[in-house]
Amino acid sequence: MAAHSVSLLRHEQKVRVHADQRLLGATHLTGPALARELRAFLKLEDERLRIADRLGGEGHLTARARSFTVDVLVGHVFSRVCQTGPLDHNGKLESGMAIVALGGYGRDELAPFSDLDLLFLYGNQPAKQTRAAIERCLYLLWDSGLSVGQKSYAVRECVPASRTDPHFQTALVTARLVAGNSELFAELRCALECERGRNVNFLLETIKRERAESYQKHGAAIYLQEPNIKESAGGLRDLHSVLWATYARYGHKTLPALHEHGLIDLDQYERVSQAYDFLLRVRQQAHWITGRKTDHLGLDLQPALARTFGYTSSENLQPSEQFMRRYYRHARDLHQFSEWLFGRAWVPKESAKRWYAPPRRKRVDELFALEDGQLQFEGETTLFTENPLLLFRALDLAQSTNATLSQDLRDTMPRNLSGVDREFRHSSDVAQAFLALLSRRGRVGQTLRLMCEVGLLGRYLPEFERISLLIQHDLYHHYTVDEHTLRAIEALDALHGSQDEGRALLRAALDEVKDVSLLYLALLLHDLGKGRGRGHIPRGAHIAEHICVRLRLDEESKTKVVRLVKQHVLMAHLSQRRDLREPRLAADFAAQVGNLDVLNMLFLLTYADLNGVGPGVWSDWKGTLLKELYTCTRPLLAERASELVVADHFAALKEQVIDSLIDKTPLSEIERHFALLPQRYLRAVTPETVELHLQLIRQLNSDSLACCWRQQGDFATELTICARDRHGLFADLAGALAANGIEILSADINTREDGIAIDSFILRTSATHRALDEHRLPGIERLLRASIEGATDVAALVERWRTRHAPRNMRPAVTANHSKAPHVVCDNDVAEATTVVEIRAADEHGLAYKITRALAAFGLDIVCAKIATEKSDALDVFYVTNGDGSKLTGQQMLALEVALMEALAKEKSR
Repeated sequence: MAAHSVSLLRHEQKVRVHADQRLLGATHLTGPALARELRAFLKLEDERLRIADRLGGEGHLTARARSFTVDVLVGHVFSRVCQTGPLDHNGKLESGMAIVALGGYGRDELAPFSDLDLLFLYGNQPAKQTRAAIERCLYLLWDSGLSVGQKSYAVRECVPASRTDPHFQTALVTARLVAGNSELFAELRCALECERGRNVNFLLETIKRERAESYQKHGAAIYLQEPNIKESAGGLRDLHSVLWATYARYGHKTLPALHEHGLIDLDQYERVSQAYDFLLRVRQQAHWITGRKTDHLGLDLQPALARTFGYTSSENLQPSEQFMRRYYRHARDLHQFSEWLFGRAWVPKESAKRWYAPPRRKRVDELFALEDGQLQFEGETTLFTENPLLLFRALDLAQSTNATLSQDLRDTMPRNLSGVDREFRHSSDVAQAFLALLSRRGRVGQTLRLMCEVGLLGRYLPEFERISLLIQHDLYHHYTVDEHTLRAIEALDALHGSQDEGRALLRAALDEVKDVSLLYLALLLHDLGKGRGRGHIPRGAHIAEHICVRLRLDEESKTKVVRLVKQHVLMAHLSQRRDLREPRLAADFAAQVGNLDVLNMLFLLTYADLNGVGPGVWSDWKGTLLKELYTCTRPLLAERASELVVADHFAALKEQVIDSLIDKTPLSEIERHFALLPQRYLRAVTPETVELHLQLIRQLNSDSLACCWRQQGDFATELTICARDRHGLFADLAGALAANGIEILSADINTREDGIAIDSFILRTSATHRALDEHRLPGIERLLRASIEGATDVAALVERWRTRHAPRNMRPAVTANHSKAPHVVCDNDVAEATTVVEIRAADEHGLAYKITRALAAFGLDIVCAKIATEKSDALDVFYVTNGDGSKLTGQQMLALEVALMEALAKEKSR
């Protein structure tokens, strides 16, 4: 007998002895006294499990031991109820009822704080005594501290009920008798087996639908930054689902049974068993660390798990990064296995071919053929080792024919990568083959993902292997670095052939790119520096340069790729954090980019990079800012562009506005409007915007506020406000919005020399991160008007909103490791006529109001504001001047930094 089996038996003997001593000795107890004994029994047994785990217990043994402990308790409760309760019509309660474990409890896989899924089974309609007994059992189990989910059915009701309840249907697959009448349970098993035989495809459809719903809710990607260890792709549920499917198809529902009947080989059995056992241990530790049911591996939990599993810091990786890399490796093994076996169970037995059926196999060269959209290899597998270039040939054929690799080919390629050595990596023929794969617009992402899945990408580019399964602890990226990179490339692919009018400018830029393989290569390489610690951009550019040399790129191409890697965050930062109307911005950016081809590629790379970060990171508003920066820079780099042409651009724009409005507005009013505003106003204005501003100014003659609301898609609302300027006006407006639960994404402030302020805001609801509901707008306007008129205490209203909507005080199970102190920097070199103030701080509602109130208290005027929030980090940028319109002096900037830090620290301590 194996050592672990002996150990488990000893543990079970100890549990029985403990139960006899404590539970059998408590037969005279009732009420709270009995509840205390039941809880004490579980508490001691849980502590024994924790000690055994610290001594090196395996995940499946710990889960089985926990399940056995609960079995003993449930059995005792059932026996007690049957002995003390009234007899049924047969004279004995045990004969008419059974308690059946379902789901994870049925699999003997209870985690420390898992729910207990029970089925109370009876023969026919339950007698009054049976119902009372079920109720008494539940009360005792709840009193013992267990979280119990239950169903009560007659045997004949179970199958019909399962047809309308998918969760119940799959839970029944692992049904296990815990206590009561074994004949009733045998009847249930027989009924379930008959149902399986009759409705295999129905069961498979149910399982497939359940799996898809779980992925949609918890994540269909393995490499999530914060995965759900049970429900995300690669989680425990992957194995559950595929075992449900193999039960439906073959009648086997455990890994040993699949191996015994030849459905999986020994290597698969051992690899998947190890992966599953590791995930079970992680789940158990997550429960123990947090003291509750916890399946979400949040960033705050990962360091504690890493410590529990014995990881320490290395040169480039934190303990949590090493731990999560191991998690992803096992999750990948589990997911790939489940995908393969699910596909095998899903496809029904092949029907006999009819004589008139068209041939489905087509040879594409002497070694490869296409069959049902899959590429098949028809040579000896050793050929891949002898001539590794065949690996690229297979990928080229799959890409050009839009086919997938057959399962046999997927299994063969990883086993034959030994020929991909240093000499192979430096081969010019291989470099050409690789770059050819990057040159097919719209099909590069799926090819690189295939290369990654079979291990070829990391083997050919060892630098990429360094970012494989590497998580980013930055509260921004949603995926591992390699998964983020592949998703960014797939986002670029999706542009090709897209009919989305909102992405027409991006498609036009893609069509202009001279060599698209360089763009795809830059995107593939842009984050490689993250595999070697902090400062990834300069390090990544250095790595990219070496790879370009290895790929035999000419000097011009190499320069473009390296420049894109160096500048891959530049366009996003400028568009989201800088005033796009600042005169020097476009010229400085154009000088950094160098030429139109690089601008096009950087525009596309930025778009793809943002789309690959995670759900919700890309937005229409960010797209608008990115396009605005692109369009104002493009004329500076276009062929034959001259300074005169660029200078004439603004004059032409002014003429366009005048021509458009001359029939609606007197020329003198338009000219006066332009004369009273700073030059930056004209740089991004449109005739429609000027017309709106003039209308609002006329309305202001009879009111303290004039405003206009416009929806910017589903995720933002534009608000234009016209009011008479006064010191602190912007802070009061920001406070009024915060008091309504509204976040400011961006603000543009223009003040005419006659004292009329024209402020434009891009807003969203803080709770939903979506556009404002129209029915709320009149109430918001009333509060804005009151704040302008000084008729309300804005600070009190903001504080009241914060108090009402603050999260409930909860003691965190683990300490977050990502909180940062506020950071303030003032800069006089960024803009010509203003001082730029950058504030990075933990995000909280009303932060913009606090900052603008502090700026107003310092006597400053705000010209422009850019407010960016990613998860819990806020980066707010303000363009400010003194009251006389001048920049701040060096001494003033130092004093302002101190004042803002004090204001933020004061607010944080409240």
